[in-house]
Amino acid sequence: MTIEEIMSGESEYLEFKQMVPEKSETYMKTVVAFANGSGGRIVFGVENGTLNVVGVKQENAFSLMDGITSAICDSCTPMITPIVTLASIEEKVVIVVNIMPGGQRPYYLTSKGKENGTYIRVSGTTRPADSFVLKELEFEGANRCFDQTYAAPEESVTEDEINLLCSRMYRYAVEHCRSQEAAGEIYRLTRQNLLSWGFLVKKGDKYYPTNAFLLMTSNSLPQATIQCAVFKGTERDVFIDRKEYDGDIVAQLDAAYEYVLRNINMGSEINGLYRTDIYELPTDCIREMICNAVAHRSYLHPSSIQVAVYDNRVEVTSPGMLFGSLRLQDIREGISIPRNRALVYAFTYMNIMEHWGSGIPRIIRRCKELGLEEPELLEIAGNFRINLFRYTDKTRIGKSTDKVTESTDKVTESTEKYGKVRIKSTDKLNNNRKKIIQYIEERGTITNREVQNLLNVKDSRALKILKEMVEDGILKKEGKLRGSCYKLK
Repeated sequence: MTIEEIMSGESEYLEFKQMVPEKSETYMKTVVAFANGSGGRIVFGVENGTLNVVGVKQENAFSLMDGITSAICDSCTPMITPIVTLASIEEKVVIVVNIMPGGQRPYYLTSKGKENGTYIRVSGTTRPADSFVLKELEFEGANRCFDQTYAAPEESVTEDEINLLCSRMYRYAVEHCRSQEAAGEIYRLTRQNLLSWGFLVKKGDKYYPTNAFLLMTSNSLPQATIQCAVFKGTERDVFIDRKEYDGDIVAQLDAAYEYVLRNINMGSEINGLYRTDIYELPTDCIREMICNAVAHRSYLHPSSIQVAVYDNRVEVTSPGMLFGSLRLQDIREGISIPRNRALVYAFTYMNIMEHWGSGIPRIIRRCKELGLEEPELLEIAGNFRINLFRYTDKTRIGKSTDKVTESTDKVTESTEKYGKVRIKSTDKLNNNRKKIIQYIEERGTITNREVQNLLNVKDSRALKILKEMVEDGILKKEGKLRGSCYKLK
């Protein structure tokens, strides 16, 4: 313990007490909170408000240390064993109690019981754990994950439903490969893959979905959504636009990513006959931020992921504190403890994310390369937040990041194959069209209403997309009025 650490004040992992109180419960809540989180230290002999080092009497120091150790061991369930030491600061003796992150969570005060005696650290304060936090601590203590848990009382899933999810994940993985060689190495998923990842649970001769399976398909969890918004200025005062995305979480991720791209600046540069469009922020960082939120959020937490665009930053807030014993510095250095193992397995296979723990360091490194301010990582009110700062110098826009499209006044003809469909011209196969083609290949036809639900658009927009695809020779319309549907041509 140093005077510099004391002068920095209390924090998520450090608390001061002027003296050892007669009633141990006044600091025992913090002991429990440290064990349920990333650990921490309680220093006796320092005034919290003034940061004055008052010390403890040397002749009493060892008896006080014994009393603290006994009180902690006797008051907490499961038993917490502290590391209690003495330190000399400004010629005064203080007692430092080190509490390590616990592996048998949840820890609680025996006298209050689990429901009322479980505490956590939030923004440097000790607070009672909410019911959903307590449930997550129980999962951690049992080395289980919510997403790999049987989603009772769901019915068993059919072989067709399993094959459909495997097929969708395979196609997504192929689409998001960086090269044809990599795409050729993608293996097709089977029911056994889903079992080993924790997407399915076998009971008897039937297969039942876990929460991961539901999140990637029907997703009826009300909190498993992404809320997007654009705000005027730099505070959450005035909405300019807002949107909420539900449905399967991969579709949500893609929709939220496109929402941000629509609401940040884009410049362009001319290279010969070609015009290249360039976003003001690195698009890979934006996608990585949203991906991390979807993969690592707490799905027990009642809040949604929030993606906010301000004049000076893009902000992604993920429900739930950092998982396990992780600290902010750990994730900066690439250390990862996956909260949702099944989703991480799936996202890695689908090329949504790369190696575990690589996302945050890559975002920081990319911003540094481009001369952007280093992203800000925060734990705030039981949530994790990352801020990606926009250029303050608007003349930098269009000179910095990702070249996303190329076009000329003179379009050269090319072809692109998607599934069974071969499209002419470079600009005709956008994400919306790909989703519609996928849907028809899986089900045979699609209706206007189904397009609205699939793309989360209104009736007029769905009709416009379908009409353009008919005009471009991709689809053909069958039937009239409400009975009409669309097939691949």
